[in-house]
Formats: sequence, structure tokens, C-alpha cells
Amino acid sequence: METDKLIDAIGMIDDDKILNAKSSVKNIKKRSLKRTVILFAAVILCLTFSFTALAAASDPFYQILYRISPSAAQALKPVNLSCEDKGIKMEVLSAAIYEDEALIYISLQDLEQDRIDETVDLFDSYRINRAFDCSASCRRVDYDQSTKTAIFMINISQWNDEKITGDKITFSLREFISKKSVFEGELIELDLQSAEEVVGTTAPGSYRGGAGLYGYKLTMEQRDKIRHETKFLSADKDGIYAPTDSVKITGIGFIENKLHIQVYYDDILTYDNHGYINLVDKDGNDAPKGHYSFWDENNEGSYQEIIFDVTPEEIDNYTAYGNFVSAKNNTKGNWQVTFPLENKDFTK
Repeated sequence: METDKLIDAIGMIDDDKILNAKSSVKNIKKRSLKRTVILFAAVILCLTFSFTALAAASDPFYQILYRISPSAAQALKPVNLSCEDKGIKMEVLSAAIYEDEALIYISLQDLEQDRIDETVDLFDSYRINRAFDCSASCRRVDYDQSTKTAIFMINISQWNDEKITGDKITFSLREFISKKSVFEGELIELDLQSAEEVVGTTAPGSYRGGAGLYGYKLTMEQRDKIRHETKFLSADKDGIYAPTDSVKITGIGFIENKLHIQVYYDDILTYDNHGYINLVDKDGNDAPKGHYSFWDENNEGSYQEIIFDVTPEEIDNYTAYGNFVSAKNNTKGNWQVTFPLENKDFTK
């Protein structure tokens, strides 16, 4: 369906039915209604029309939003405050709060180079300065190649369902990553059948985190046991197989009748390189596994040891699949915008 036809179809929805659901379903809680409205606004923003005009000036976007839902458009008021650093412009496009939640849309635009692409990630480096305790999430909702502009949606929830107070908020960003690549598929160069029983050794580095063999969370006592008692593979720093430039499989073997596969992720603090491996049998079932992560000697890269509940006699029934994400660009800077938040009642 073409964009205009899609927008027209959605625009035919009765605005009262969407935003006044409380009057027809009396038992719906305010929190559920609020989330419905916020989700509806988020869906609008994710429509597949170009964000070129939005990045330059937000008025055309609001004209479209008004066609679909005047109430939602009124709730998400334009902000249009921005700052620039290192040739990157960060702009707060719109924001609104209702009770214990805030919804904010920002854009990042590269004015000089080609550091922003469709894989750009804020890398959890953003900070929300506010006068309340809260949790927040952020996701990219669109990218416009012609203007090198990415749009992000940030959702903030105050703890304990308390209303957000105050009339302004500060959003800051210190770095982002881009030029990300993904490997997903069969690890054809990893020969499971050649894995042999080996003598385990101590952990390759200081413990970072992990989950037990069947996915349970580890207690402090279990972590101490891992540090002192669990045996791991010796790391082959040259690697036996490299699915991507920044990911190497550094060991494979059986320890105490369970298959161990060790992976090294280079410079995770800069590029957030990460991934996982699954063993899948002929019926499509994943083998039970646990995974433990350890810092390297420089506390920059990370070893991950995956332990599968698979014996040497069972290994012929399995195929190894991997999913790895690595990045090639990290841009650091100092972006900060303080902007007003308008409290809206979406139920009216």
C-alpha cells in the first residue's frame, strides 16, 4: 500500500474511538489507556514515509499526525531545540508527559561526514537529568539516508507509578556507534565432530556475568564457585574461526562430558561487539546451555564461554549457529539539550 493511501486509511479511524476508549470500556485502567495512546503515537512515527522534512522542520510531520489523530498531535508538542558538536546535530523534536511516563523524540544528523547510518545506536550512553527516579528505554525508529538523519524514541517511566513533576528535563549524549555488521547463520567452519575431551583450566579473566546451564540466574555463591572450581577452555588468542572482524572463536572441546565453545569479542567497551551461539538438533530444538563472560587482561575485550549439555556421543545430531554483531565506528562528543515538558491528559 502506498504511503498516502495508508495514511488516509488510518485517518478514517474515529479519533474519539481511539483516544476516548475509557468511556466505552469503563473498567480499563488509566495506565492501560495511557500506554495505548503512547503506543498509537509511536506507531504513527514508525510509518514508512520519509523523515527528511521532519529532520529539517517538524511542521509537516505534525500536519500528517493531525490528519490521523488531533488528540495525539496535541499531546506531542513540538520542541525543536538542538545543539551541535563534532559536526553532529542533536535535536529534540517533540515531548510530552502523562502521569508517570514521558515520551520524547530526538534526531541525530551528521552535517559534515558519514558517521550516521541505518545501524546507528546510542550505545546506552545517553543521560536523562531529571528531578525524579525513573527507568528509560530508547530505540531507533527511522533513518533518512539523504539527510544522514536518524530518529529515536525515548520512553521514560517514573518509579512507583508516581507522577512526573517539574516543567523541564535535560537529555545528553556522550557517544554513539555505527557501521554495524551482523553475522547470522550456520558456523560452517566450526567442526563440532573434531571436538575432543580436554583438561579444563581456570577462567580466562575476571568474571563479568553469565547464566547457569539451564538459564537460571547466578547467586553470589555460584559466582564464587565459578571463579574457583569451574573449568574452562584455554584461549587460543589467534582464534580458530572468525565469523566477523571483531569476533573470534578461541576454543572448542569437551570438559566433564559437556561441550564448551569459547568466543572472544574485541573492544566491547568501544564498539559493543556481542553475540551468541546455539546448537540445534535435526528436529530444530536448541541444546540446553549456560554462558559465562570474563574480561581479558586489559579489561577491554571479553571472553564468553558457552557450555552445552551435549555429550560426545550426541554431537553428531547437532549443528552450530551463530549471531554476532560488531561495529566499526564510535563517535564521541558532548550533546545536551534542556527542554520543557508539557503535562497532558490523553483521556480528554
